[in-house]
Amino acid sequence: MIRFISESHPFRNGFLFLFILLCASWQQKDTGKLVSVKVADMLTVKVPETFQKLTDDQIADKIIASRKPLVMYSNPGGTVDFSVSVGNSSKNPWQDKDLKLMAEFQKANIRQLFSNVDFIQDKQVKIKGHLFWAFEFISEVKETGKTPIRKYNNVRYAIHKKNMLIFSFICSEKERPVYQSLSEQILATIKF
Repeated sequence: MIRFISESHPFRNGFLFLFILLCASWQQKDTGKLVSVKVADMLTVKVPETFQKLTDDQIADKIIASRKPLVMYSNPGGTVDFSVSVGNSSKNPWQDKDLKLMAEFQKANIRQLFSNVDFIQDKQVKIKGHLFWAFEFISEVKETGKTPIRKYNNVRYAIHKKNMLIFSFICSEKERPVYQSLSEQILATIKF
């Protein structure tokens, strides 16, 4: 027979706290601790030790892009991706003062890429002394006769040495409760 702990039982709150703590650790069991990786000269970021660096072929299987990312990592199940890319700025180099203008262009691009976009965050942030533009949003792609694909996106844009850098964390919307906090932890470790 199963007996439930009554509201007046002295261990009720402790049991509830322990249960919540165990559930939270179970949900993020595949992340491990964050380890520093070198993305390029003078650019590092920390990713979960369980995330795997993808090969060029694996990247090509996951995304269609005119420029491949500098680096891309995925969780063991392949459902969560973190990438660092350089935007196309060789013909029109960006200046540090252009961050807000560049963010306006990128927001318009984001809206054109998806059927629907719900922005959660759209603001300038500072990470380790460097300015970034933060976009956090739920994207939706609708195709006739198919279930819409909804993804959680946490993206930081930066201008560094006249180049636009894009740091993207993406997972399914259903996985957002598990990975939203981790995405913030990873993005907070970007270091030039």
